[in-house]
Amino acid sequence: MEIVEEFTIPAREGRAVRVEKGQVLRIHQIVGGQVGDCVFYNADDYREWFHVGQSWATNVILGTGTSKSFKHFYSKPPRENVMLTVIADTCANHWGNMGGRCSAKLYERRDNLDSHRSCQENLTEALAPWGLSGDEVMDVFNVFMNVELDSGGGFKILPTEVGAGDYIDLRAEMNVLAAISACPADTSPTNNGRSAPLGIKLFAGS
Repeated sequence: MEIVEEFTIPAREGRAVRVEKGQVLRIHQIVGGQVGDCVFYNADDYREWFHVGQSWATNVILGTGTSKSFKHFYSKPPRENVMLTVIADTCANHWGNMGGRCSAKLYERRDNLDSHRSCQENLTEALAPWGLSGDEVMDVFNVFMNVELDSGGGFKILPTEVGAGDYIDLRAEMNVLAAISACPADTSPTNNGRSAPLGIKLFAGS
């Protein structure tokens, strides 16, 4: 595939990119062991965005995926359009049924830390040039995040299992604005206790 654009998201930071219909967005590991938090919008109408619950439910109902790995990313009701399709995934272990992300308040409440960078902050900064604010950071897809659900309804965050070179390829089924945060979590097992960069490649449509 022909590379249209390529860049690195530094550790603990976020970036946004427009993905034209038919193009393929690759999120890939550079050194391995790094989780990303992603948001997706209809690039031509920001009122339409990726919805975690509807994506998880619809993929399970249709037999096209689970909370850890699904084929289609759907937008929120009432539209429920396919925004992105997974065409390759060397990991197939993500957190696709929660929609949350780390925030400054979460670090304060859990770790008693002030001014710790967060995915909420990273995504807010990445989307600002596109005219979106922190209030418009909606459902997040936690790419490469390894989480174990228990029978009591709780969950346990485990170290991500991805290594250098692992990736997920997402084909845009509409013009998409994507923002990705290289999660700054270093007080939990999320990124194996440290933060690293993520790579982005944008391929031309076939």
